Amino acid sequence: MVGVGSPRQPAPPPSRLPWTRFAGVGLLFLCAVGFLSLGLHEAWRDSPTFDEPVYVSAGLAAVLHHDVSYNEEHPLLPKVVAVLPVLFAHPVVPANGHWSGNDERSYSATFVNAQRRAGRLRDVTFASRLAPLLEAVALAFVLYGLGRDLFGRAAGLFAALLWLASPLVLGLAHLDVLDVPFALAAAGWSWGLLRWLRQPTTGRALALGFLTAAAVLTDVTGLLLAAIAAAAVLALGWRRSHRRAVGQCAVVLLVAWATVWALYGALDPRVLLDPTVILPAPYLHGIAYLGRNDTVAGPGYLFGAAWTGGRWWYWPGALLVKTVPTTLLVLVVGPVAWLALGRTTRREAALVLGAPALCLLAFTLAMPRDIGVRYLLPVVALWLVAASAVVGVARRHLVGVVLAAAVVGSAGVATALSAPDSLAWAAPPFAPAYRVVTNSDVDWGQGLYQLQQWSKGKDPWVAYFGPRGLGVNAVPGARRLLGADPAHVVGWVAVSATDLTSAERAPLAWLRAYCPVGQLAGSILLYRFAHAPSRESGPARPAGLCPADARETSRREIAQAALPVRPVVGASAGMVG
Repeated sequence: MVGVGSPRQPAPPPSRLPWTRFAGVGLLFLCAVGFLSLGLHEAWRDSPTFDEPVYVSAGLAAVLHHDVSYNEEHPLLPKVVAVLPVLFAHPVVPANGHWSGNDERSYSATFVNAQRRAGRLRDVTFASRLAPLLEAVALAFVLYGLGRDLFGRAAGLFAALLWLASPLVLGLAHLDVLDVPFALAAAGWSWGLLRWLRQPTTGRALALGFLTAAAVLTDVTGLLLAAIAAAAVLALGWRRSHRRAVGQCAVVLLVAWATVWALYGALDPRVLLDPTVILPAPYLHGIAYLGRNDTVAGPGYLFGAAWTGGRWWYWPGALLVKTVPTTLLVLVVGPVAWLALGRTTRREAALVLGAPALCLLAFTLAMPRDIGVRYLLPVVALWLVAASAVVGVARRHLVGVVLAAAVVGSAGVATALSAPDSLAWAAPPFAPAYRVVTNSDVDWGQGLYQLQQWSKGKDPWVAYFGPRGLGVNAVPGARRLLGADPAHVVGWVAVSATDLTSAERAPLAWLRAYCPVGQLAGSILLYRFAHAPSRESGPARPAGLCPADARETSRREIAQAALPVRPVVGASAGMVG
């Protein structure tokens, strides 16, 4: 067990050139600017994804109407932070005299339609994505500090750059979702625990308490980090002073507890009238809500296999698809470098990186909802720091420096090439992504704007997977594909990849037998039928893209306005990929 205030390994000698100390931070800053540029472009280009309207309307309800009970999914800190820039976009907030009685499913649809009618949907959505983007960049600097303090400056820089040079991170960071904020909270908590561990003062215990509160207020799994923090402070200080250990443990827990209550009370004073002592009632109701919903088996899909429920192998498989191969190699091999570290450093890293990462991983594996590797984002962030030890060990060897630069460079190229459809990116061996993964790993509803532009004058049959209120009714001239008899489906067809492989996989089983002639935003598949297709079910794995000549024939038509229906080689013949 790590001893409080125990001697550490001597730090590497400072560089003879003082400016080199700041070169790494300068490089990180430049990469952060590039990341923000790509993210801002994608944030403007992509339509609202499945959960975003709920989060935006929930944040507005808390800030403007002091109601924290409208959204059943708690906690609410990320939603409140993300909605602050939205206030400057002047959103339309539909009137409702009894906010606590709102149903988030129906009201989020009402909210979306109000923005559409006012012509503010894109502005409001873009504004809600600014805070998550900045949080992703802030996390890069936190990873730099955490890696630097554990393994050296080069290791910290390596972890931070790999975080920014990730299509997975870019694809999620430009959306108003909870995974990036919690990754930031978890990494900040780990850094705070490390700083307390090395200098266990009351001031650092206070800081650890605030960081623990941030984690608890960002995701319910932050309660796991609170338990680890309390156990670590108590156990590590016990040998030196029982009284001091108990006192500092109490400081951490009391500060976290009081901060949670303070935020909820500030947003909705009614919460204080019904004290539940442990946590605010809406927070406890949120835990119960997640217990009811996230423990319900959902549809899963990976590598052509479809199922209902949870599969432990889904997570490593999805991570394989969504991670740049060179980065994945570092994640696998990097922790082996711990063997070359001093005993104290290994113990510190095990406590501040290994313990939280393993607890969060175990919690995720227990969930029967295999809908996106995004749930592992906090684990990936901590894992990057753990793997960066390989650079810290090899920092004095030119070969190690060259290899690290090559890894970061290849990941950066992959990230740049993934734009503007980073959410739908898959590692090259697995592309196109729609054939191997589903839901937020490829299609979360982000392609609606492109679908609206493409569909004008084509009267397509459409199945769109997106947020409530943005369905087929939002697509010009669209006819509803779900429930339609395939015998009547002639002409253009557009279908979301998630509907095809998981959300509506049974009703659309017949469509998987045909090859798409194109894609929109990497997430919506386009088909062209000159004759009615067969009702016969296709395989679980959708067909690959049609032959190049068929795609070339349709590419011009996809980009143009209305054209008469013409046969397309492969699609009209029922070609199976």
